[in-house]
Amino acid sequence: MSQTSLRFDLLTLQLFVAVVEEQSIAQAAEKRHIAVSAVSRRISDLEVMLQVELLHRHSKGIEPTPAGYALLEHARIILGNVATLESDLLGHRQGTRGYIRLFVNTSATLESLAGELSSFLRANPFIKIDLEESISPLTIQALIESRADIGIFGGNICAPELEVFPYREDRLVAIVALDHPLAGRQRLTFADLVEYEFVGLEKGSSIDTLCIRAAAELGRQLQLRIRIGGFDAMFRLVGARMGVGVAPMEIVQPRIQENGLVAIELDEPWTRRPLVLGVRDRASLPPASRLLLDYLRQGGARAGS
Repeated sequence: MSQTSLRFDLLTLQLFVAVVEEQSIAQAAEKRHIAVSAVSRRISDLEVMLQVELLHRHSKGIEPTPAGYALLEHARIILGNVATLESDLLGHRQGTRGYIRLFVNTSATLESLAGELSSFLRANPFIKIDLEESISPLTIQALIESRADIGIFGGNICAPELEVFPYREDRLVAIVALDHPLAGRQRLTFADLVEYEFVGLEKGSSIDTLCIRAAAELGRQLQLRIRIGGFDAMFRLVGARMGVGVAPMEIVQPRIQENGLVAIELDEPWTRRPLVLGVRDRASLPPASRLLLDYLRQGGARAGS
């Protein structure tokens, strides 16, 4: 007999297990709401296919043969695996299982988002998140190209191809070294700051775009001494008197002392920077991603209130 010729179906395996457990074809048929003749025929067809006797029929009922016990063991494993598969797929459909690709700008990954993701994953332990930090334009591009499911980026960056939802707001401040001429000031305008050389972030980032636009409105250009790709490097360079910078207060505050910095409030309306959630199409998101999107939107609403 060729092994490739074997064709099992789940209902027959379920009926076989029921017959063994009930020790009766009639009781198994009643339990499964199937005619006795149909159950008997399926067991007989199974024995014909396997070319082996599976059940001993005697006056006290039915007992498996050695081959029957072997089939019983495997049938229970198969049926258990199918039940697990059904549960997993139901979880994916309901959003309780899944894999989410989340792109965020650096400031969004701190305090608020970290706490929200922690709570979300505790409530949904079978969902996995692949989180990648990226500047806003690259996050938008990843969403457009379907390399990301959800993105968090600066609301000042235009993204007409996406569905965009309010998330929360951060506050941008000026940062200077402890001995910088501006270090003693309580408040600044951008006109004060633009007189000095800048340590700038990656070209095209949300903060870079805001600073360039603000300088242009003053009829000036940023004096960029150096560009770097992250806030940790910016703080070290500003602390080393390489220039001034602009960064979210949420990120600056814990690092002021270790980098020898002073954070100064910027008296400019654009320093209240909205952060937004973006997706290509909420309706077509996988359930797990839609679940996270709605969870973060609720968090943003709570923060706004």
